[in-house]
Amino acid sequence: MVEQAAEAIVAAAARGLFLPGDRLVEAEIARDLGISRVPVREALRLLESQGIVVSTPYKGMRLMQVTNAGVAALMRVRLALEMLAVREALAQPGGPERFNGLAAAAATYAHVAQLGDPALIVVADGDFHAELCRASGNAPLLALWQSLSRQLAVVWGLAQQTGPVRTPEAEHRALIEALVAGDEATALARLEQHVNWNLSFDFERVLAERRKLPAGL
Repeated sequence: MVEQAAEAIVAAAARGLFLPGDRLVEAEIARDLGISRVPVREALRLLESQGIVVSTPYKGMRLMQVTNAGVAALMRVRLALEMLAVREALAQPGGPERFNGLAAAAATYAHVAQLGDPALIVVADGDFHAELCRASGNAPLLALWQSLSRQLAVVWGLAQQTGPVRTPEAEHRALIEALVAGDEATALARLEQHVNWNLSFDFERVLAERRKLPAGL
């Protein structure tokens, strides 16, 4: 139940019900989820350990702040992990079937993107990149990526708040094609291009505009 509560909080952030910097009130979240405050309290502590929630004296729990500089720093770490994942995935034994899971995750993303729910899109995007890390066969690498995944979810969710900003399905396919072909240089270049859209996106502007609207709209 704690994990479910944590996922619900992240999903609410992706849908714009919570914005970066918003206070997260334990009693209100418990009421909205229809559960007791205990699992919500534990979920908030879990999210705090993952950097999604920040506890400030006299101000309570708040959703992480999102700034352009902070996103750029997060993406540098994320890109370094995923580039290592590409190199190690290509070094694994086997043929193109090594990337069947990645292809399945790409297909799921393409389907979910048509539904238009920001929370589902964020989850599907995260699953695709987690699958890339899983293909590396490097368990610590995957664990490190997963430790960042909920911060990425908050960032990606904010990007969805003004409507679809991009359609990465073709980029997913291009990356998979390079991996299946065993072309490391092309795979790394396509991955870098795929990730670096975040650097040209003005998250601070979107957040400022989003704060002018009622929550959830």
